[in-house]
Amino acid sequence: MGEAAALLSAFVWSAVSVAMASIAARVPPLAISALRLTTGSIILFFILAVSGQASDIAEASAGSIFAMLGSGLLAYALGDTIYIRSLGLLGVQRAFTVAQTLFVTLTVIGGVLLLDEPFGARQVVGTACIAVGIGLIVRRAAPAAGAKVAERVVHANLVARLRHPDSGELRGYVFIAVTGVFWAAATLWLAAGRGDLGPIAAASMRTPAGAAGLLIFAGATAPEALRMPFRERRNIGAIVATGLVGTAFGSLMYVYAVGEAGAARTTILSSVSPLMALPLSVVVLGEKLTARVLAGTVACVAGIIFVVA
Repeated sequence: MGEAAALLSAFVWSAVSVAMASIAARVPPLAISALRLTTGSIILFFILAVSGQASDIAEASAGSIFAMLGSGLLAYALGDTIYIRSLGLLGVQRAFTVAQTLFVTLTVIGGVLLLDEPFGARQVVGTACIAVGIGLIVRRAAPAAGAKVAERVVHANLVARLRHPDSGELRGYVFIAVTGVFWAAATLWLAAGRGDLGPIAAASMRTPAGAAGLLIFAGATAPEALRMPFRERRNIGAIVATGLVGTAFGSLMYVYAVGEAGAARTTILSSVSPLMALPLSVVVLGEKLTARVLAGTVACVAGIIFVVA
């Protein structure tokens, strides 16, 4: 059952990414992330109340509580919001695969450097596969003969490309790189500072911390963005659904899988999520699946499996 829960968690995260990419075309990423996390926080509070882990929070050290709140802000308030923005710029196939791959790779590297975790030949092979896979995904197709504006953007300096209105692809990859750093840093902070906190207790602090941080920031800087989803019922319903399915149900399935199947096997099984996202992006979003993106995704998944094995 643990293995099935890991695969279900991977599918849920793939489906939620596709859903958020669709919503991001109509709603600012800041509003999506804030409302999704708020919904998930409410559900997690109910789960915490019946789980028996509420006492863990009362008995936790100040350092553990600070680590949970800080990692929640990094992972959810910053990482997830930037990730949602990249979905609108790159599409699910590229953004999801590269983000997941960078997250796992940077987490493993951080674990080796900061937490004295092992690093051997398998990790070297996996890193090589990941480099090849990301290279295939990121590599741009040759520009059409009449695409003069695109050529000028490609050959301009980095700052000019980031500012140019046609440079959304480059900005998307910059956002993905930042997302990977934030997700990895949050995971390492969680691992180092969790202490004796149970998984539900930890999640019940991390998710609300991200939601509160985003709500405060959005309320002070972009209140109109928070009001925008409420103008259409389909928007608010879709965002709430991603919070219920992704943040609450998906997270619980992952926690259950770790407990039943073990962390290593769960991570390996979860790494197939980019492959699950490919058909969903084609069927639901109408994205075009190229041979290069498919090959790059397969190489990234193989690299992740080597890295975490």
